[in-house]
Amino acid sequence: MISPIFTTIVISFLAIMIYMKVTTNRFNTGDEKRIEEERRSNSVRKKSLDELDYITIPFDSLPFSTKGGAESSAEPGTEAGTEDADPAIARDEADVLALKDKKIVNFTGISNTDLKLTYGAPNLPLLTEYDQNFTELVRALDSWGTHLLGQGKTAQARTVLEFAVECRTDLKSSYVQLADIYAENFEFDRIDHIIEIADGLNSLMKGPIVRALKEKCDINKYVTKK
Repeated sequence: MISPIFTTIVISFLAIMIYMKVTTNRFNTGDEKRIEEERRSNSVRKKSLDELDYITIPFDSLPFSTKGGAESSAEPGTEAGTEDADPAIARDEADVLALKDKKIVNFTGISNTDLKLTYGAPNLPLLTEYDQNFTELVRALDSWGTHLLGQGKTAQARTVLEFAVECRTDLKSSYVQLADIYAENFEFDRIDHIIEIADGLNSLMKGPIVRALKEKCDINKYVTKK
């Protein structure tokens, strides 16, 4: 007579084997799909990039310390009256100005395979460059806004950070610092607006950003501070 314990062990072993086989097949199917997509993407012909959502930097409205902004040939902070400009801010401005003649597109969360499938494999180097320009832009804007706030230049920081958010940056600090500015002025409707923007991000940072912004919506905290 077969022992019940032995039967249980055999059944458990078979169940584990079946589970492992199903799981392996599922992963293999996923890998094969990705491999097939990559293979297809490499054969997609070059397509027009005219309809890309290019980002235009509003040089005339951003608070550059140089009088001419993007039109000035001088380095930021070297115009008359700006000799005492913060070196960190000058560097941030220079980083933004360096992107003046470059094309900028936000491809956050989009894989190279998807880019090739949509725009053609030959365009990948260009698209990668455009996306790198975007990364450089939002990092410079975030740093610029932070340094302006550090100097107490809240209105200027607001302008810089608002542009960063309009660009759909996924840098949490840009959203949080802008939300703090809004909250201090009891502009909680504006926090709601940037929560909507953050909630539409194609980024792993979407969740943390939205949660952080919702914490800024407690008006009682700011009434107490006032």
